[in-house]
Parts: sequence; structure tokens; C-alpha cells
Amino acid sequence: MTKVRKPNILRGRSIPQTFLFILLTIKIQLTVKHLYQSGVLFLFILATTGLSAQINADNTISIDSLVNEIFNTGTFVEVSNVTFNGVPANDTLTNVQIGLFGNGFSDGLPIDSGFAMTTTNMENIFTGNFDGASISEEYEDADMALISGNNVHDCAVLEFDVLNLAEALAFTFTFASAEYAAYTCSVFNDAFGLLISGPGISGPYENGAINIATIPDSETPIAINTVNGGVPTGGGTAENCEAANPNWVEDSQYFIENYDNSISNVGFTGFTVSLEAFVEVEQNETYHLKFAICDVVDGALDSGIILEANSFEGKFLDVFDQNRPKQLKLYPNPSTNQVFIEIPEIFIGQNLSLRILDTQGRVVSATTLTATGTVELKTSQLEKGLYIVETASNGKVFGISKLLRD
Repeated sequence: MTKVRKPNILRGRSIPQTFLFILLTIKIQLTVKHLYQSGVLFLFILATTGLSAQINADNTISIDSLVNEIFNTGTFVEVSNVTFNGVPANDTLTNVQIGLFGNGFSDGLPIDSGFAMTTTNMENIFTGNFDGASISEEYEDADMALISGNNVHDCAVLEFDVLNLAEALAFTFTFASAEYAAYTCSVFNDAFGLLISGPGISGPYENGAINIATIPDSETPIAINTVNGGVPTGGGTAENCEAANPNWVEDSQYFIENYDNSISNVGFTGFTVSLEAFVEVEQNETYHLKFAICDVVDGALDSGIILEANSFEGKFLDVFDQNRPKQLKLYPNPSTNQVFIEIPEIFIGQNLSLRILDTQGRVVSATTLTATGTVELKTSQLEKGLYIVETASNGKVFGISKLLRD
């Protein structure tokens, strides 16, 4: 099952600095393990946050760091074989189309920090120097031509393999473009694709992949003509959008109009709300993911995709039966000295085993006890960071939840 979950709608409202600071603090807490490993995102945000915060971008960060230290939570996923436009992630060439960005809220964007891929120089478009110039028309992509319905240019394509340790994969993104103000419902249908291939997946794209960058509750891909303001612009006609997405007017609820730059001063004249891509997968299997953003027909009026920091993770389904672990409630979370776990009624009175694992799957604590409605687990002996709490009865795991030790 694949879907894009309901969005977190933020239509460019002004956000007080105090609230921004709280959001930043929460984000830092939730990623403390990664910050200890690299410090890249922390130092970047710290350096670009102030009373007059402005959006910032940096395309000098290595692509491997962007994926593994910025985007990837490490929760139930292990990433390998990262490439960008066919080049290994540790290549020394400058990759101007991909980079780190922060302080998005300060400029009206629906995602505050993470990394972006664009069809032009990403550092320019996010820092007010957007000139609409084509970056390159050499790297094309057959999958994106199929998604957009036309020839493509200036593609930015990120690929990697992921070993999934859970039952689903998820991440949060926003699609943006400079096409919206002048060419909605035209042939210039710039598009974003997130293609996944692997066990149990069969689709029309390369290696049997399917596209999960779709409008919520549909299989309609994210593109200029499928999610927009609900009216044509420039020389576009409603028939073009109707053909791409029969629900295009209704789906304008997922779009933020920025035609006059009143919401954001970046080069994009429109962008989607924050959306969560979600796909069910087979546990303990390896999948291939391909993120691609391309200009369509010509290389002018560029587009981009923003991937939220620390949003890529494996998830267990919110279904409880004898065959599936359940996401249990832990509190307080974050925790300092102890955490309380709510136990389902059917397990009360049974002997339970509780384990705490780090994000690499190593057991750091284990105990057994007789379950009551709420059980207590000591956490004072843990180092600060992100952990997994696993609960089992008669040798079968019935609950897995994330825990942050602060």
C-alpha cells in the first residue's frame, strides 16, 4: 500500500521568534544522536539563526552527509550506495543542485530545515539570487519523462539502497516551482518523483518501481499540472490540468500560492504544503529509492524539492494483532531517569521481557518483569541519544517504540 499522508498545512503565516526557537530546540532534541556524530545540522542552524533570521543554503556539504546525517533518522533503516546524478556520494565534484538549507519557517516555507534538490543552483534560488538560468540540459531521466508526460532537462537525481527493519518507510517533503505564476496547466509540467523498487513492489518504472511522491489519498504524481492554485496561469488551459488530475481544483488545498512573493522571497512562485510520503514494505528486505526533480520541455523557470531533516525512517504499522508489533505509548519521552510504558490489557499479569536497543540494533539494557497496566523502565544509565524500546511476551515482540534519552 502506498500513499502520501495528510499534510501539515502552513500557509505562510508569521511565526514569532520565540516559537521558532522552541521548534528549533525540539528539532535538536529529536536528532541529538546525529548531532553528536557530525554536528553538521546543529552548527549550520546555529550559525544562521538570529533575531533577523533568513533562509540559508549551502551546497558544499557532502551528499553522504546530507542523506545519512541530515535526512536519515537511522530508525529501523540502514542506508547504503548513495549516488547523485550517477556519481558516488563521496565524489569531490561540486554538486550545485543539492545542498543543506535552514530557517525555512522564517521565509514562509512549510519545512524549516533539511536539504533540497533543484533544477538550478540550489544555493542561489534559496538565498534570493534566483535568475531562472538553466543549470544543465545533459542529465535526463526516462522515468521522469514518463511521470511528466514530456521530455525533461536539468534533472537532479539522488539514489540509494535502504535495508528496512520495519514494515513501512516514510519521509516528509515539499515540492516548489517558479513555473506556477506563468505556466500552470501548460506543457511546462515540472515534476517530482520518488521511485521505490524491491521485494513485493511491481510498477511501470525502471526495475519495476512505483512512484510514491503523490497527492494525498491518490496515485496522482506531484507536478505543476496536478497540484496548483486551481486555476490556469499564463497561456495554460484547464483541460491540461484536468487531463493530468481530474481532482486538480479540489487538490489546490495542498498548494501555497506565492505569485507575488508575498509569502516567501525565494525564487519559487508556489509550493505544496508539507506532505508525508509513506509506503508499506517487507521487513528486513533491501529497497532502492530514487528521488528525482526535473524541468520539463525547457530548462527555464526552475523547480525544487525540499526533504525535511530527520524525517526518513522505518515505521511499524498502527495495527495490532498477533503478527504485528504495536507502537506503544512511552512517557515521559524524552526521558532522563525513567520511562513508563503502557501495556495492552491482554498482557497484564504475564511475564514480559523489555529491551532497550540503540539505533544500530545493539542491546544496551534488558530486564524481565510481571506486567501491570503501566511498567517502569530505568533510563538513567543510558547515554543521551535515540533508542528503541522493545517489549515481548513468551518470546514474541508485541511492542516497539522510539525513546529519546535527554
